[in-house]
Amino acid sequence: MSQKILISGGSRGIGKACTQVLKSAHYDVLATSSKDMNIAKQSSIDEFFNQSSFLSSKNGLYALICCAGSFHSDALANHSLEAWDHIINTNLSGTFRLCKKALPYLQKNTNSHIIMISSVSAEGEAFAPAYSASKAGINGLTKSLAKELASDGINVNAIAPGWVRTDMAQSILHNEDLEKNHLGASLQNRYIEPEEIAALVKYLISPEAKAITGQVLSIDAGL
Repeated sequence: MSQKILISGGSRGIGKACTQVLKSAHYDVLATSSKDMNIAKQSSIDEFFNQSSFLSSKNGLYALICCAGSFHSDALANHSLEAWDHIINTNLSGTFRLCKKALPYLQKNTNSHIIMISSVSAEGEAFAPAYSASKAGINGLTKSLAKELASDGINVNAIAPGWVRTDMAQSILHNEDLEKNHLGASLQNRYIEPEEIAALVKYLISPEAKAITGQVLSIDAGL
């Protein structure tokens, strides 16, 4: 039986690219959207895991790829507490909920993987305090779980992209001047393609990357 991989947020952007790349590598992939499983709600995660035939296999999960997330931009003076709570609850708490729920399935394998999608914004992004804080939290969560779960044979890593050519990024950099300013800050002066992120995900879950765990790996075109 092929190795099973669950990808949250697998219907768009980086998640969609991961789905396509890993399926082409003959993994058994299930990609979810927020309609399938809303990671901001424990009840939605529980319902998905309870009803999914994909997750009923005795072989459990080989990898969990956490791509689901949300973005909000505002100045501190205007940033609402509701927006803060939504971003933290989705990006950070939601990822924690999903990892916790998936743990028994990952433990059924002698070696398995958790990959989280962080961001270079974890270092601090102006006008995005909640998003930056959520991604900094993802980095800490990655390192914490890597140390805890190593004895279970579970590798935990995060990928921190720069500006990836996704609908979300292009909605933020919505004109040529913004694109020139932000992309020009990188050495390569370009968007990163989602498939480039997916290629690193593919490598990190391969046997060749067995010794890599607890890392936050940047793909940022030289920011």
